[in-house]
Amino acid sequence: MKPGLNEVWELITNLPYEEKKIIYKRMQDEVNSKLNDLLDKVNERTEQEPVEFDIITKEVEIVREKHHG
Repeated sequence: MKPGLNEVWELITNLPYEEKKIIYKRMQDEVNSKLNDLLDKVNERTEQEPVEFDIITKEVEIVREKHHG
């Protein structure tokens, strides 16, 4: 971790439980928001450029072969 990040992490670590909950909830909300934005973009792209099921299946098989050879 970066030095500044280490300092922030130490500050969070030393907070009371209730204050940590607030910070973690805000972090979770931010992550959820970014994930929803990403999914919205994927859905928009899929509507504009549909991908055939056979192509997806081939890509999945390629990834499986790489990981499970």
